[in-house]
Amino acid sequence: MIHIHNGDVVAALARRAGIPGEHRAFRESFISGPPPPHGDLEARAQHLAENHGENLLRVRTDLLEQESALTAAANEDEVVLWFEHDLYCLTHFLYMLDRFANATRLTAIWSATPLNEEGEEELMLLFDSRAAVTPSMLAIGREAWRAFTSPDPTALNSFLAFDRADFPFLRDGLRLHASRFPSLRNGLGAIENKLLASLAGGPLDFATLFPLVDPEPPRFGFGDDEVLRILWRLANRPVPLIAINESEDGSLPTKKIYSLVPAATNVINGLVDDVALNEPDSWLGGAHLTRDNLWRWDETKKLLVRNRSAA
Repeated sequence: MIHIHNGDVVAALARRAGIPGEHRAFRESFISGPPPPHGDLEARAQHLAENHGENLLRVRTDLLEQESALTAAANEDEVVLWFEHDLYCLTHFLYMLDRFANATRLTAIWSATPLNEEGEEELMLLFDSRAAVTPSMLAIGREAWRAFTSPDPTALNSFLAFDRADFPFLRDGLRLHASRFPSLRNGLGAIENKLLASLAGGPLDFATLFPLVDPEPPRFGFGDDEVLRILWRLANRPVPLIAINESEDGSLPTKKIYSLVPAATNVINGLVDDVALNEPDSWLGGAHLTRDNLWRWDETKKLLVRNRSAA
């Protein structure tokens, strides 16, 4: 038996709780960069190394070892997936459903609450109550993974319209993903809009700002590193929307002070389109967003649409 956990914390907790089997942490971040199959291992390694400030050789080696471990895990008598109801986990959970579709026995703990907040006894109870992944959930999950990795993100729209009874949180999670695309209203994604709205009342330090992005329980599931990268991108673009100033406490990223610049006001109010100011060049799932290859989030219809001015 092998357990796949979304990160090291819960894997360590499960080992400490004495849950039988091998426990492996899945270390990835499909919320950014080209995901499989668009991003081969080398592309993923380069993206992760650049975005997380890691050594490329070490990241490449870690990914190779992880892929080998996943291939070997498919031969185990049982594969147990431990994931949570947030977007960060969902992208990895969908990948695991696709990866282990032919496993001898595939079970899951698909938790609506953060697993790292559970005690050892609670984790054991969750393990004992794990459920087999049903054929319906497996089929829906694999189809959703193909839509998430599609170069045309409108493939997701069929999942955004209604809930799937056999797959709780799927629609809500994919709506969160879709909301990260440039909005029709002002060209910013949901997290960027949330950050700017939070700063509209005045400058904030990161410790105050971060909890405003994803209130409890977290549903985007992004850590502070990811939010810090978004803030950095908002400040370091042709037309910046925020300013980052050192605080009196030092130069640590979490001690910096974040504030709006004048150009942000018109964007916040939808009077200026950020795409017209700052040319996009990013990956959201399998979609590589550029000014000529762009999709938008329609906040009213809750659907992704092809940009009207794109070719």
